[in-house]
Amino acid sequence: MRIENLTYKKADLLNLLRAVGTDIYEEVKGKKNQITKMNTKFKKITERLIKAVVENTELSNEERLDKILMVYYCSYIVMIEFRNRMRPYEYMDFTRRVGELWEPFCKLCWKYTSEEGIADTIPPTFDEAKLQLLKDLHSFIDTISLTEDQKQELNRYLELMWELVASGEIKLESDLHFEKAGIKYNVDFKSGFNSNEKGNTNRLLMVGSIYKKLDPNYENIILVRAEESENNHYLQTLKNSTQWNVYCGQETYDKIEELTGFPLKSWINQNIDWENDLDSETIGYLRRNNLNQYLRW
Repeated sequence: MRIENLTYKKADLLNLLRAVGTDIYEEVKGKKNQITKMNTKFKKITERLIKAVVENTELSNEERLDKILMVYYCSYIVMIEFRNRMRPYEYMDFTRRVGELWEPFCKLCWKYTSEEGIADTIPPTFDEAKLQLLKDLHSFIDTISLTEDQKQELNRYLELMWELVASGEIKLESDLHFEKAGIKYNVDFKSGFNSNEKGNTNRLLMVGSIYKKLDPNYENIILVRAEESENNHYLQTLKNSTQWNVYCGQETYDKIEELTGFPLKSWINQNIDWENDLDSETIGYLRRNNLNQYLRW
């Protein structure tokens, strides 16, 4: 595959990726785990295209991100086409896949940001958070007029509470952690709240609470792809809490532009056209099965 003279225009990328995809498809067709093999090989091609853009020192940050977004979008188009050819999409598979692709696409705006002063941060582990919070709790207990026996009993109950929390395997990691202008951000991406999200909602409330106790200036953000009206009451639970700032639909894209400096929604409006970019075989199948309605970012 020669990429030296590639313009990184949509038509050129689609032609190249479909040609490469056809070769890979013929190689893995009929083999065990053919979809996994196809995706693995295809992602390596995508990485080569991205590497060439990243190493091009003549590009500005915004020009670089523009080309990288186009590579990823075109790779999504072709991967969906070949996946559907290998095993036609069902409702749950397809809606989940479109949502899964959205998050890493948005995160490219941070990875190749045009905004200066953004740095990745490493989230605390559960054990680190536990030690810090216990230290703060013990300091607080020492200020209370209790006997030593009462303090020991209270500390014992606190240890039992932490053991109970830990047994639920609460993970503090969210989808994105970064720092900008001295503020640490903890960001969770959600395609939408349209099913039973009770367990995940409770986890998010606990995680948000822990971050706030570790540092009151921590900003916890949930970025939701769907408009607010398309989500269920679990979204409202999070939105009404003091732990998270929740953004939906256009608000999400406005927040991404505010934090990264890149107008992602404008880029999507100008460049993404699922219905016309997917080949006729794939879009025909999606239309016949009423799946094309989920092709919306």
